[in-house]
Formats: sequence, structure tokens, C-alpha cells
Amino acid sequence: MRQLVEEIQFASVSEVLVAASTEIKRLNEPIFLLCEPNLLGSLSISVIESSLIDNGISYRRKFSIIEPKEGSWIKIINDDSSITKISTNPFRLTISSSIVDGLTGHKGDFRKGPLTSVAQCHALAQLISPHGPHTRRLRPWLISGNWVDTALDHTYDPLYSALRDILSDEGVIRIIPLPEVPEPDVSDYEWIDVDALNAISSRWITLDLEGRARALSHLVRQSLIRSKPSTSRLEEIVWHCVMASGWSTDLASQVSIARKFWDEDSPNVASSKLIDKLIRDGSI
Repeated sequence: MRQLVEEIQFASVSEVLVAASTEIKRLNEPIFLLCEPNLLGSLSISVIESSLIDNGISYRRKFSIIEPKEGSWIKIINDDSSITKISTNPFRLTISSSIVDGLTGHKGDFRKGPLTSVAQCHALAQLISPHGPHTRRLRPWLISGNWVDTALDHTYDPLYSALRDILSDEGVIRIIPLPEVPEPDVSDYEWIDVDALNAISSRWITLDLEGRARALSHLVRQSLIRSKPSTSRLEEIVWHCVMASGWSTDLASQVSIARKFWDEDSPNVASSKLIDKLIRDGSI
């Protein structure tokens, strides 16, 4: 499995994350994990907690970004209002999303995208516990922060594509079209007719490539008169669904399900439920 901190997309934070992993393994006191009780914070903290559990390191979770006056902590910030930075004695780490070079264009130009707090937390977790079962189970969620980010709603996200390709090359995920997803959740997409999707899925295996392309084009035709989803996100929703071993539904569907946690409970309760489920099951 490739070391994320060695990938070019993580070049701006690799030194900080490597130093942080070393300090975390030296701690002899519980470490505070701080984040806001929202979806991105939960996706970020869950993989950090998994790595700490795998390594038997004590921690306390707190849904706040107010820094404790004493003790060691890791704080997650989901925007670019800060930078990823470390201090020692005591150990303190801030992980903040940033814009970095994602892929190189055909003319040699760099295409920028968001290096989310989620992706950075996965890189740190891998350093803390590279072979831990909880940490490895969450590996497919590496790209979930980029899926939640708004970049895909406006333009092509090179970070999402680059990280997805890493997972695919590792064999951690496979990319399939929507009709091949066993239990898709398309409740967020009113432009998809569920009956039409079920009909396509039932005869998918009998269709040739041209028939499949025609069926999917017919399925998404209502999206073409709307401002959302963007072309980039539409392609990922319908043609490039992300599946991992043991999953019954794709990543986008699971994120849609996760969002509903906040409709049913208070932010703190919703975040706790999501984090605990991801740590326990590796899926939603």
C-alpha cells in the first residue's frame, strides 16, 4: 500500500504529518481530538481515532475547535482559514484544508484542487498505524472529503481523481456504473427516476456497450436542464461509482445516508453516531 505522504499531492504537509506521527507515538497521556460536529469533521476524526485504537493510544473526543489550555491535542479545521502546523512540548497539531497541485496537465501545467482535512487525516493515520485493521478498513474513505467538498460542483477536481486512482491501483476500490451498485441510494437526486434505474439494472447484463451508454444517457436526461449537478459530479454519480470490498452501496450513496444523521439528531449526537459506525463497521 502506497505511503500517502510520499505522493506529490501531500508534499506541502508531509513533513508536518511525519513529525506529528512520531510525537503521537511518544505520548504517555491521552490526546484531545478536536473538530466541529459536522460531516467533514466526523470523516476526518474517525480515521484518526481508528489509528489510535489500533495502536492502543488513549484519546478524548471533543466537538469544539476551542483549544484546551493544557495537554496535547489534534484540531481539525475544514476550511483554509489556517495551515497544517505542529508544535511540541506539549504536542499540538492543527490540520487544515488547503489548495495544492493535484495533477499535471498535458501541457505540463499543474491543476490545483483541495487537499482536504479528511485526506490529510488519512495520511497521518497511515503513519500512526500502517497495518492496523480499523485504519485499513477506512482506506476507501480517503476521497470522501473531496466528494463532500464543493470543488466538484464547479469544475474538475484533480485531487479527487488522483486519490481515487491511488485507491483503484491499490485494489482498495473498484469503479463501476450506477446500475451495477447493489443498493444505490439516489434519494438526493430527484432527476433520477428510481423505477427507470431499477429497470436498467435488471437488464444491464444483457446490454452491449452502446446499449448501456444509451440507457444511462436516458436516465440522466433530466439533469441536463438543471444547474446542478455539474458535469464532473454527474459523471462520478452515474458512471464512476466507488465501491469497496464488503460494501452494498457506493461511496456517494453512503455520504447521502450520512448527511441524514444531522436531520435526525443534534450535531453532537449525529457526529458521534457517524464516527462510531465508521470505526466499528468501516461503512454506513
